Amino acid sequence: MPVTTVIDLRRAVKPCTAIQQPLLLLLLLLLLPGLDAAVSGPGRNGTSSTVTQICDHRSMVADDSNGTVDTEGHGKFIKFAILLPEKPSKARDVRILSTVLPVIEMATKVVTDPGGLLAGFRIEIDHRDTRCSSTYGGLGAFDMFLKRKPDIFFGPICDYVIAPIARYGAVWGIPLITSGGLTEAFSLKQNGYSTFTRLMGNYHEFGAMMRDIHLHYQWTAGSAAYLYHEWDEKLGRGFTDCSMAINSINRAIGGNQTTSDTFDEETAKYADYLRLLRRIEKRARIVIMCASPATIREIMLAAAELNMVSSGEYVFFNIEIFGRYGPEHNFIFFARLLV
Repeated sequence: MPVTTVIDLRRAVKPCTAIQQPLLLLLLLLLLPGLDAAVSGPGRNGTSSTVTQICDHRSMVADDSNGTVDTEGHGKFIKFAILLPEKPSKARDVRILSTVLPVIEMATKVVTDPGGLLAGFRIEIDHRDTRCSSTYGGLGAFDMFLKRKPDIFFGPICDYVIAPIARYGAVWGIPLITSGGLTEAFSLKQNGYSTFTRLMGNYHEFGAMMRDIHLHYQWTAGSAAYLYHEWDEKLGRGFTDCSMAINSINRAIGGNQTTSDTFDEETAKYADYLRLLRRIEKRARIVIMCASPATIREIMLAAAELNMVSSGEYVFFNIEIFGRYGPEHNFIFFARLLV
């Protein structure tokens, strides 16, 4: 009997509702070291500046003797900096400003109400569009830091944007919380990520899980093959999330002799999946895949055509990094691409 397994990293932690997620972020904010000093310790030199978006904004000044205060006597406030793209970098990713900002605004109203986690505080929200670019993301972080030093960064989500900003945050003493940054390197706190916190697991845990599965069923590393989405290196777009996840799995199972095939799902055709699977079926019995849900469906249709599904000789693992939400959630079961 064929086996097809979907591994969803997003479900490695208990899912939260749209409101619970930012409330969890705010709770973590209270637990992060340095926050108390940010809101009640010595103040920062600086002047009030216009920000892009402020909840219940009143004019404010910095009080050097007793932290940052509201000139109208409404207590101290905390400055949030949101760093996210305006447009999704991937068709399946909904972590963009237009979807996240309203939820954070709703959560801040809840936690600052009397009896809330941050009762007595007022929250100021500023945001920048990172474009999932280390250039624009870094410039946005510096702009907010110089104009009005934030107490915390929410985001970025793209690894190539997280890396420099997380290191800046460590120097500035500003916590950074994100649902991205699953790459193993971000676990090395001593390497410049001392104020970095992610809300999910990481690719290393992915690899450890696959290693344990291999050991349990006594599979050898050479019996596995990888088939995943990767951009053409000529595009200069760096590595995909799938590439980083697969590399962690490969290191964990010691797959130096493992067959690995890649494709760019933005340009690949059904015939390409057939060609790649024909190579794999001669070399491996375990196929570890990573791509969008629509692409995975095309690959499995191709595998069925090659009798790899019904033969019972192959095991397929599908690595889902972001789960089945976003524009592709309700995609129509379309016909195979004609080539």
